[in-house]
Amino acid sequence: MKYFYLFLCCLLLISASQAGVYGELEFGDSRETVTKKLSQSPLVEQTIDNTYTARTGLNGIFKCKGKISELTFHLYFNWDEQGGLNEITLRSEGLDVDLYKTRLQRAWSDAESLFSQVYQAPAQQATYPALSSFKEHKMMISHVWGNKGKETILMGTGIDKNQCFLFIRYVRAQVELQREE
Repeated sequence: MKYFYLFLCCLLLISASQAGVYGELEFGDSRETVTKKLSQSPLVEQTIDNTYTARTGLNGIFKCKGKISELTFHLYFNWDEQGGLNEITLRSEGLDVDLYKTRLQRAWSDAESLFSQVYQAPAQQATYPALSSFKEHKMMISHVWGNKGKETILMGTGIDKNQCFLFIRYVRAQVELQREE
């Protein structure tokens, strides 16, 4: 497990040190460019044949090769009005909600530690969200990292249809931090 954690940390460091946001991906890339870059990336593998991508789109079809606390992550994308990439989300596989306080919390803690090693301390962080927090929300952001002054990395947990998940979101804009007075 120790060696796997070091391997994953190295992958994140390589990803962070490359010119792109995640591996070779750059904000503003077109869908075609994103598809081409991910098809050649050592960080992910495509889960369906190219023949079906016109029907399914790109969301969820690329799986990260590295895991965090044995959780597999898939990539999801958002695009601006011009068709350029403006958001990348790594979303873990769904776990039964009964595992929220154990397995998912362990993954959340490991991800916090890993991202803090790569991007330094978060600009803002909160405690692990209580299950009761999800009555009105499907996703709760607990950590915010600034990266190179041009983007923001958000991390948190979510619950949807009795499945809980961890997400890590790279956003093109700087996110305004919430300060309690």
